[in-house]
Amino acid sequence: MPIISSYKLNNTPEPSDILIGTDVSNGQTKNFNVQSLSNEAINNYLKQISWQFIVQDPDPDPRPEGTISFENYGGAGTAWNTINSLYINTNMVTALNSLPYLQRLVNLNVIINDRRDISRYGVYTLNSLTQVDSSSIYEMDLTFILGNGVLTALQYYSIQIDSVENADKHFEFTQGTPSTQWDIVHNLSKFPSISVVDTAGTTVIGSYDYINADRVTLNFSTPFAGKAFLN
Repeated sequence: MPIISSYKLNNTPEPSDILIGTDVSNGQTKNFNVQSLSNEAINNYLKQISWQFIVQDPDPDPRPEGTISFENYGGAGTAWNTINSLYINTNMVTALNSLPYLQRLVNLNVIINDRRDISRYGVYTLNSLTQVDSSSIYEMDLTFILGNGVLTALQYYSIQIDSVENADKHFEFTQGTPSTQWDIVHNLSKFPSISVVDTAGTTVIGSYDYINADRVTLNFSTPFAGKAFLN
């Protein structure tokens, strides 16, 4: 048998290519395909920075480290828009604690994304983290915003700030005819700061009545036309 260094080096292996190695449990020589080794390396990496969605816990108490699940498990194939709560073990399999990171995300919009399929994701407002039974298990209270695909058992998911939904939203309103009251539907889902100018570009001060997070009325002592800038 030729020595290994005499074989031609292949810099572009195929997933089905076979490698020779040793099984450390018994010292026997075995064959390994490139695909299986790649999958194992990827899974070991994902365990450090992601949570695996489990539908059935092999050891009911406690829930495994580095996992997310429903309160009573199950839920494979659940649509994102039906989810308002998930349980998460903040202890990762690498002995790290993700709680400080997750606490930074409270009251922000987050994206829960399948690490193996970028098209599968859910965007939520993370309303709160509530500790369960004085353990490393926390309930995430979620409000759905948008999503695509479904939650898949045993897949790994990242949880991070959604830069698109958290971007500073603004709205420009034009009042074409002079009026003492401007009724503005801005759909910003917040109570924005407001500045107003007339058609000459002069700042005008008035009073504002916030009807809800998507609508406000502006009231002035004299009628005029102009623009309102909401941020």
